[in-house]
Amino acid sequence: MVTGCRGAWVAMAAWFAFSIATATVFLLLVLSRVSQAQVFFFPFRQPETCGHNEYFDISALSCVPCGANQRQDARGTSCVCLPGFQMISNNGGPNIICKKCPENMKGVTEDGWNCISCPAGLTAEGKCHCPTGHILGKK
Repeated sequence: MVTGCRGAWVAMAAWFAFSIATATVFLLLVLSRVSQAQVFFFPFRQPETCGHNEYFDISALSCVPCGANQRQDARGTSCVCLPGFQMISNNGGPNIICKKCPENMKGVTEDGWNCISCPAGLTAEGKCHCPTGHILGKK
């Protein structure tokens, strides 16, 4: 009888070892899949890395192209109309619409919404040059 019990004990020990090995393999496979699913990388970008015709989209942490007749604003986080173009609508980012100003009004107001004439010409940045003692106005 002792021999029969010993055989049962060996079979039970073998089954236990097999069960532990199977559970270990299962857990390693599952945990490796779960840990891989949670790991992701994205390149670190800053507004300064965007090109002149792109802006830094904070929600996507990436550079996005500006629309037609636009360039990035001074902060690099949105777009503005190019010199000689007035803003028709502005919903942020590249969602602005720019319209070319008439030939006799190539300047744009500081806020960008209206075209104005520039009797003294434009600066290199496309702003009206205003001589001392004058003010800019809309015709």
